[in-house]
Amino acid sequence: MYRSRRSYYRERRREKIKEGLKTVLWVVTVICIIVVCVTMALQTKASQVVAAESHVVQQVSPIDVNKAVDVVQAMNTGQELVEVAIVNRAKAEAERVIVIDPGHGGMDGGCVFDGVLEKDINRQIANKVAKNLTDMGYKVKLARAGDNYIEKADRVEQANLENALLYVSIHQNSCEVSSVSGIETWYGENDLTDESRRLAQFVQQETISATGAVCRELVSDDEMCVINKSNMPSCLIETGFLSNKAEREKLCTEEYRDRLAEGIAKGIDMYLSSESE
Repeated sequence: MYRSRRSYYRERRREKIKEGLKTVLWVVTVICIIVVCVTMALQTKASQVVAAESHVVQQVSPIDVNKAVDVVQAMNTGQELVEVAIVNRAKAEAERVIVIDPGHGGMDGGCVFDGVLEKDINRQIANKVAKNLTDMGYKVKLARAGDNYIEKADRVEQANLENALLYVSIHQNSCEVSSVSGIETWYGENDLTDESRRLAQFVQQETISATGAVCRELVSDDEMCVINKSNMPSCLIETGFLSNKAEREKLCTEEYRDRLAEGIAKGIDMYLSSESE
C-alpha cells in the first residue's frame, strides 16, 4: 500500500522509539554481564582457585566482555543505518508526484457544444487542482501543460516511468439526452488492490460536496487506458455534461471551476491521509 509522507514520519518516530528501547535493553544486558564477570573473578581470586581455573577465568571473562561491547557497537551502527534508510525512503517518497491529466488536447478537442471545447475546460480545472495540491505541500505534475496533443498511452507510460504516486484524469461528459447532468468517476477494474476504487470514491464524494452537483455512480472499466495501464492508484472524473446547457454554463465560470478543483484536490488529500490511519 504506498503510504503518505505523514505515515512515514509517524512510522519513523515509532521505529526510533523501538530502536532506542532495544539499545537500552542491550546496554543493560552488557552491564549485567560485566558485573557477573567481575563478581566471578573476585570470588575466584578470594577462594584461591587453582591456577588452571584462574587462567580459564582470565581468558574467558575479557573475551565475553569484549564481545558484549562489540554487540553494542554493532547495534548502534545498525540503528544509524536504519535511521539513514528511513530518511532516504522519506526523501524518495517526497519526490513522487501526483499526476493530474487534463484530458484531450491539441487536435483532440474532446466533446464540443456551442463552441465550448472539453479540452479547454479540462485544462482550466486541472491547473487549479495542481495549484491546490501544491499549496497543500504535494509535488504535482500535469500530463500536458499546454494545448498540445499527447497520446493517452504515452501519458500513462511517463507516469509509470516516474513512479508517480497517483494519476487523476479530468474530463467532461456528454449525452444524447440533454437533461442528463452530474459528476461521475471511473476507476480501473483491473486494480486488484482496490486502491483505485477508494481514490475514485474520495474524489467523487468531495467534488459533489464542493459543488452540489448531481451525484452519479462510480464506474469500473477494464479497457480505459489511463486508468487500467497505470501502475499506481488512478481514476478519471467526468466533472459535468457539456451537453447540458445549465451545467455547461456553470463549467464556463471561474467560480464553479474553483469549486470543482477544490473538491478534487480535497478528495486526493483525504485518500492519502486515510492511508496513514
